[in-house]
Amino acid sequence: MDNKQFGKMFGGVFGAALVVFGTANAGAYAVDEWVFPSAEYGDYTYIGTTDVSNMAVADAKTLFLSQASAVRESSELHVTYLDATAKYPLKDVEISLDETLERAQSGAQNDFVFDLSETTTRSFLKKQFTDVPFTEADIANIHQQLETALEGGQSVTRVDISSDSLEMSPEEVAQSSFSHSINSAGAEELIEVIDGTVIAPGEQFDFLSKLEELALLDATDAELTEIASAIYGAILRTNFLIEQRSIGEQVPENVPAGEEAAINRSLGVDFAFSNPNASSFTLNVYLQNGELTASIHGQPFVHTYYISSAADKEVEPRLIKQYSAFVSSGKKVKEQGRDGKRIEVVRSVLEGDKEVRVEPVSSDFYPPVHRVEVYPLNVPEAPATDANGEPIPQPGDEGFIDANNNGIHDPAEQSAEDETVVGNEEGAYAGAGQATDGSTQDGGTNTDGENDETNSENDPSQDDEPVYDKAGKRVDK
Repeated sequence: MDNKQFGKMFGGVFGAALVVFGTANAGAYAVDEWVFPSAEYGDYTYIGTTDVSNMAVADAKTLFLSQASAVRESSELHVTYLDATAKYPLKDVEISLDETLERAQSGAQNDFVFDLSETTTRSFLKKQFTDVPFTEADIANIHQQLETALEGGQSVTRVDISSDSLEMSPEEVAQSSFSHSINSAGAEELIEVIDGTVIAPGEQFDFLSKLEELALLDATDAELTEIASAIYGAILRTNFLIEQRSIGEQVPENVPAGEEAAINRSLGVDFAFSNPNASSFTLNVYLQNGELTASIHGQPFVHTYYISSAADKEVEPRLIKQYSAFVSSGKKVKEQGRDGKRIEVVRSVLEGDKEVRVEPVSSDFYPPVHRVEVYPLNVPEAPATDANGEPIPQPGDEGFIDANNNGIHDPAEQSAEDETVVGNEEGAYAGAGQATDGSTQDGGTNTDGENDETNSENDPSQDDEPVYDKAGKRVDK
């Protein structure tokens, strides 16, 4: 066989081999791409928080199979209903990997698909939120809500299941009432405006803004304070947030201690609160049987709120003394004064009969009004007194005697020891041992001649009259 013929035969065999090899590879490629494609995610693809960019689906599944147990153990699902939060048991939760990988889209953020047990959800709600009357429809909706919340694949997932979509009937969750002093038609009209106000989730209620709904409000600030205080008392018995609240200068007459919410339109003193829950509540205010009542209606809370005064102490006023030239004697009471008060209010949070915590609410201080007394600017001298401590009459006083016209009270009598003289009706004076008619008394006989000299000195008939001081005692010349 010559070389030319050999070359032709070799070329034919080689060409046939190429055709067979190409056909085989093309078929395998077609099978892989069209019949049994090998799926692969594109760039910027995430499932949960895991980056699966340019990763084959099979490899991604292997990756998640190894991580599923760890993800379940490290993940947390916190479920909140109004004022309570509980942790959902994830140990019974399954991750549906096949459905998760099938739904995943390349170049996007994708979520896990979780398979929760509705029976587990029902048991969880009954155990953690015991007295809340969830309906079967509520449980089904909450179950779906929990599954959706878990799809983010976060290590800690939080979901609030309280919503206006829940089918449970609203009930009264808080109330405050007390006797009132409301008499004006304007205050009663305001009560009608406020009654039935719906407080939406996250909404704030401002008392003064409600006044703008009335063209002309004929009511006193004291009446408005009682209305606001009734609402404040009801709000204290919920988990609502107090945004603005003030007190007056003195303890109100009707409002319970520690529950005042003062209103002063001229100073812009307002009362405001907000609803932190994911469901709406209704505020009702009304007058009935001589009492002003405020109440809150909505889905029932898990906790009960009890308000009490940790301290209620009287603060005594001080005495302030002032001096004035317009007060001549004694004292004048300028201000009677009034006791003050300090009130510490706390709130006990109960779950059933168990106290969960105690929260401080407010510390109210009503300052005392000090007593003010006004005294004379110049204090008068103490009056002169006699030997017995009795005051000696002064000119113009009743019982003042001035026989010798010297401006000094003449004493009624004088003992022998201090030489006090005794005056008769004619104003004559006698010394010791001498009668008022000038004769010597019994037992007064002179034996040594000395008494003659004494009588001579005490004789009122002498030219030199005796001189006495203000106390009625004789002054020797």
